[in-house]
Amino acid sequence: MNQSEQENNSSELNQNGPSNDNDARETAPAPAAPEPAALRVVLLADDDALRCYGPVLRRMAVGLIDEVADLSLLCLGKSSLLEYVPSPPIRLIWETRRIHDRGRRIDSTSREINIIAPRIKLLETLLPRKQAIRLADVLSPYKPTLIHALSERQMKLARNLSRLLNIPYIVSILSLRDGILSFDRHCGRILPCNSHLAREVRQKWPALSSRIQLIPIGTHVPDEVCCFSQPDLKPLIFCCGRLMHGRGFAELINAMKRIALKNIKFNLLLSGEGPAEHDFRRQIHKLELGSQVHIVPPVETVLSVSDVYKTIFYHVDIFVQPWPEVTWRPELLEAMSVGNAVVVAAGVENDLIVHEKSALVVPFHDEQKLTETLEKLLTDQPYARSIAEKSQTYLRKHFLASHMVARLAKAYRQAVQK
Repeated sequence: MNQSEQENNSSELNQNGPSNDNDARETAPAPAAPEPAALRVVLLADDDALRCYGPVLRRMAVGLIDEVADLSLLCLGKSSLLEYVPSPPIRLIWETRRIHDRGRRIDSTSREINIIAPRIKLLETLLPRKQAIRLADVLSPYKPTLIHALSERQMKLARNLSRLLNIPYIVSILSLRDGILSFDRHCGRILPCNSHLAREVRQKWPALSSRIQLIPIGTHVPDEVCCFSQPDLKPLIFCCGRLMHGRGFAELINAMKRIALKNIKFNLLLSGEGPAEHDFRRQIHKLELGSQVHIVPPVETVLSVSDVYKTIFYHVDIFVQPWPEVTWRPELLEAMSVGNAVVVAAGVENDLIVHEKSALVVPFHDEQKLTETLEKLLTDQPYARSIAEKSQTYLRKHFLASHMVARLAKAYRQAVQK
């Protein structure tokens, strides 16, 4: 019995008193209310979802350990990004094509489970219920009480698994551009990651408005500001994403040439790969920027550490996203969290972005304005640091990982009790 229960019982005895002063007897405490059923949650992901969440997935999973009795992460395909997720205590379940594992018996106490992928994947693509039946057999020993699809891409699988296991499911929405979503009565909660998506979901499915709950993706915000924290080093600008035409990379490279002509020192790293990489390398060579602009591999492949973004962004002064991103990606959040001065292209509503409060916003494809903004940050370092500090303050108020975990745990309980 905890202290508050003891005080309540003592108060009740003092008010009512025993029925007989000469024969006082200890009053038996009232029976405790039954505790809610233990939450046993299965997170569904694929490579795309793992890349979208990045290190946020580790923080979310670690935070949920204190909120749920059992937590599993099921990823279709063996991804190197699973190394970012701690196991134990989180159970990792992934597919393998190793034939010699076919006769292996699944141990319900194991924290890492390899399941055999089908020989012909197309069969399960054409017959999604066949895939769900196979995975439901794997999950059954753990007696899950809730399925959580980490993105809309896993919604169909979550829906089929919930029917087979007779448990509710919830879906996190990172984007609405891929396919048509369909929810049924087993869907306990729909969790858009920003207010723009929340409005879109409510407009498309007004009958489900009571199940829609905005849960912003959060992170950890360090105390220090890394923007121009090492004044003896040449300023470092960082941009990462798939290298494609029409996303502002060409304008960014041209802007750096204009700045270089003014003898302003800098280094720019373009982190990524894609179909336009060769063209961008030729543009850098033609503009004679080879000593200042460098193309490097994608962020998640550079370091095999759980917090790869923060590890890299600690050395960055200015982070640039020269295109309006419609799908959630972790890079912008992590750059803001460590105290980079952030420049983004306008065009898509984003809760992270408030002009001159959390970042600087420039028109998409406006090379002149991009040049002026970057030049201002490079030549006025106190101003750049002030933008970075405001960004961290904004994140502490609205985008902490602890807030995300608390809201998720509440959504889990509400979905199970529905």
